[in-house]
Amino acid sequence: MAPLCFVTGASSFVARALIPRLAVGYRLRLLVRSGQHLPQFAKIEHERVEGRLEDEAVLASALGGVDHVVHLAALVSFRPEDRAAMFQTNAAATERLVQLARAAQVRRFLHVSTISAVAYSTQPIELNESSPYNFGPLKIGYSDSKLAAEQHVLAAAQEGLDAVIVNPPSMYGPGDRRKGDDSLLGAVMQGKVKMAPPGGTNVANVTDVCDGMLAALDRGRTGERYLLGGENLTGIELLERIAKAVGGHAPKRAAPRALLQAATHLLRLKERVFGSRAPITSEILRMAPLYMWYSSDKADRELDWRAGSVDAGIESAWRQLRAT
Repeated sequence: MAPLCFVTGASSFVARALIPRLAVGYRLRLLVRSGQHLPQFAKIEHERVEGRLEDEAVLASALGGVDHVVHLAALVSFRPEDRAAMFQTNAAATERLVQLARAAQVRRFLHVSTISAVAYSTQPIELNESSPYNFGPLKIGYSDSKLAAEQHVLAAAQEGLDAVIVNPPSMYGPGDRRKGDDSLLGAVMQGKVKMAPPGGTNVANVTDVCDGMLAALDRGRTGERYLLGGENLTGIELLERIAKAVGGHAPKRAAPRALLQAATHLLRLKERVFGSRAPITSEILRMAPLYMWYSSDKADRELDWRAGSVDAGIESAWRQLRAT
């Protein structure tokens, strides 16, 4: 009989790509919120568990007989007012889940974190799994809460849980909720992006990253973290790659850092006084000038994994977005 895998965050963008791959070698038990439908998995045999990460009794029952856990669920926000909620969902709930997994004698626990729980640089240099965390002074709630979650996972690993962590980068590909013209790809095609962020980021196709997750689940070392990065690009380079794929126009210059700093201060004031819910937040602006460039050499060596071509991935993602 195939091993049983319990997956949290089954309605997420990543889950849409990961669950069909898991279904090849696992029986599946998926955690979903009450009343939530998953039509994308209608043809995949699975058990459905309704509940939330805060429901300890539901989780304890759901972990019965489980061999492996893939913990995808997280609250992603870059709004300062969501900081407390992220620590509850991302950190406290993860601590609860790993302890329940230990009690259930789960054989392997894969925690899906993020590159923003690693580190950043102000220069275009590659960081790795050992780079010291330095987001703290920036007060980025998502980064801080995901680092706290990792610490709970690593503590459980020291107590006997066979746990592995993966840190994906910015991802694109099938299942992205941003459809057609509402996506970054669509915005570039229409020439709506006038300036690029002055820093740099690491990007990869979600399907490649999911292959890396499977590799980590299969052969990652207990208590280790693996960066599943793609290509390191400046903001201008990323937009140029997108423009080439979609037939659009990329901006020729990056936003001045002084302008970003001034906008950040104004947004922080607006958030504190009015509770702004604008799509661009002060946290996003604080991260825009940073270089979040990473080496995935460790995943290459130990997992025999590497991401595919960014250009081919963007072209494929664009075709799929236009078809929806």
